[in-house]
Amino acid sequence: QELMEKTGETANLGVAEDDCAVFVSQVETHQAIRAFFRPGTRSPFHASGIGKAVLAHLEPERVAAILRKAGLQRYTDKTLSDISALAHDLATIKHRGWSVDDEERHPGMRCVAAAIFNEYGEPIGGVSVSGPTVRVTPERLAEIGPLVRDAAVEVTKMIGGVKAY
Repeated sequence: QELMEKTGETANLGVAEDDCAVFVSQVETHQAIRAFFRPGTRSPFHASGIGKAVLAHLEPERVAAILRKAGLQRYTDKTLSDISALAHDLATIKHRGWSVDDEERHPGMRCVAAAIFNEYGEPIGGVSVSGPTVRVTPERLAEIGPLVRDAAVEVTKMIGGVKAY
């Protein structure tokens, strides 16, 4: 709720399951145009904010195994379907602590996400904010990213997880 109020956009909670991020909870924005993902909606790791946040914190061998199994299906012209481009993006995500899905799954939608971690420091899901590109602009990413990362840190602490960004 707090993350939605701070950003003005829909806030999501998702868990990692196999090679997908599965949305389990959502607090919708009050804006007329908004993102909506029913609980249980699955999104491939390489084409979702939560998925990329999870991948960024896995060992490279595990990432390679997941991507070999799942593939790198292209959903839009912005989907990262090239392994080297995705690897570069994952390195950036790990460094700054939050990811961006820039219309990679759904045209016109942007998502900013950060991983949540279990008691072993393993990424198990994430927190995200999703909204239309007209409001979640490139200029707002520097504002939204740290808010999402901070929310993920709070959730990690609440569940007894450990990870320092």
